[in-house]
Parts: sequence; structure tokens; C-alpha cells
Amino acid sequence: MKRKLYVVVIGGIIFLFFGYPQVVSASAKEGLLLWFQVVLPALLPFLILSSVILGLGIDSSISRLAAPVLTRVFGISRAGCYPVVIGMLSGYPLGAATVGEMLRRERISVEEAQYILHFCNNASPMFLLQFIGVNCLGFRQPLLVLGIIYLSAWTNSLVERCVHRRTVSKRSMLSCQMQEKTSLIRLLDESILHGFTVLAKVGGYIILFSILAGVLEQVLPVPRPVCAVMTGILEITTGADQIVHMAVPEEWRMILLLGCSAFGGLSSVAQSASVLTGTELSIRNYIGAKGRQAVIAAGYMALFISLFGVDVLH
Repeated sequence: MKRKLYVVVIGGIIFLFFGYPQVVSASAKEGLLLWFQVVLPALLPFLILSSVILGLGIDSSISRLAAPVLTRVFGISRAGCYPVVIGMLSGYPLGAATVGEMLRRERISVEEAQYILHFCNNASPMFLLQFIGVNCLGFRQPLLVLGIIYLSAWTNSLVERCVHRRTVSKRSMLSCQMQEKTSLIRLLDESILHGFTVLAKVGGYIILFSILAGVLEQVLPVPRPVCAVMTGILEITTGADQIVHMAVPEEWRMILLLGCSAFGGLSSVAQSASVLTGTELSIRNYIGAKGRQAVIAAGYMALFISLFGVDVLH
């Protein structure tokens, strides 16, 4: 049954690609430029640096600095603090990639990795500040966007912690002293190769979802606002540009955009899934967690608007 469904879906996509060649070509170029001009220079240095840090065992020092706060607030082990810090600083899919790498190196357990993945993997701070806050919404204080996204992620994690009654884990899975010694040059070579491998997968998903978003915009017989939201759920960069131009009240555009930004789009889900290949982590549970975060972020934005109004943001 699944095989027949796959054949039908792929056949439909191929038909659409042949039916709209100009849209496919233009969308592919937009996705490629987005990857080359924004994603590649922003994430590659972090990917290489993170791999080197893990290889040298320096992550224990970073975790030790963040542990006094993060272990108490989120109920995670000291080792688990490292992917949380990296995810907050760099965004997806590096947050997911760091969680996966920590799990493969047996620094954290599967249960803790799944829990951390649900709140450490968000859009990058610069994307939220510059693209969403300034370019799309025109905020004087774009830090509000960053604050709401992070606050919604942390709220979601605290809700999950209370529901599952998580307690602080005092034990990491593997001592840092047990790391295999290797030369720095070899470690750099492996880290660079790993970084480009991850980003090649990410680029492929960005291009593919950009094409799908462009084609769906031409094909779907639905009102433009509905199409804009669906595009935002599929790919946030393209969707954000459409949402801010919807013919609806400004406060609704803000609420919808913050919700879609918190979710990150199915493109980011696919990117995260690609860097978690070979682990036992559930992408279905991750999608559910990001959906809850989207609702929370939209609620926080609605609350802010009801308290202070729209004019204070411009």
C-alpha cells in the first residue's frame, strides 16, 4: 500500500514539474541562492567548530559553564547542556546535528536526546532578527521576535518536563577522558568533510522544498491567505514573504508569521531528519513538539499585541 502511495505522489510531482518548468527553474535558483548566500556561510563554520569541540572533548567545559542554570531549568544532564547552547547560537539543523552527534558518541541517552531536540532546534538568531523581524515585519525592536521564539521553545520544554515528570540527570553516558586521541589536522579534515556532507543534504532539501512551494503556489485553487500559510508550513523563507503581503489585518499577519517561524517549516524538519540519520530519535514526536511550540509562539504574540498594540512595534 505504501509503495503504491509513493508511486502516486512521485508521479504527481513529476507531472507538476513538467507542467510548470519555468516555476521549477526559478524556485530552484531561489533555493540554491538561499543555500549558497545564507545557509552555507552561516552554518559551515559552526559545523566545523562543533565537530572539533566534540572531538577534543572541550564540550565538557562549555557544558560546565551552562550547567548551573540549564540543568535546573530544563532537567537535563551536564553533557546535555552543550547541544542546547549550540542550538540557541546557531539554529537548525545544527541543533539537531549536535544532538545526534552527542547521541552517537554516547554522551547522552536516547530519552534525553529526544527531549533536548524538541526545544534546542529553532531558526537561527540572525534569521529571526534580520529576515523575520526587520525585512518581513519592519520591527524597530526585532529582538521581540527572537524572544518570543525562544520563550515558546522553553515553555514547551517545561510543559513536557512537567507532563513526563523529568528529573535532572546527574550522569553523562561517557566520560570525556575516554575520548580517542587523534591529531588536530586529522580532526579538522574529518570535521570539514562532515560539515560539507551535512550542508549538501541541507541544500538539497532547501532546493526541493523551494520548488514544491513555488509549484503549489501556482497550482492550489485556494484563497491567497490560505496558500500563504500552507507555504509557510512547507518552507518558512518563501512562506514568510507571502504571509506579510496577505490582505488581512496586520496583527493577524504577525501572529501567523510568529507561529510559522516557531514551527520552522517541513523543510527544516526534513533537514533535521537528514542529520539524525542512524539514530533512534523520533521525527514524528519532533513534529508534534514543533507544532505545540508554534501554537505557544502565536499565543505569546497575540498576548503582546493585546497588551501593547501594534503601533509600538514600528
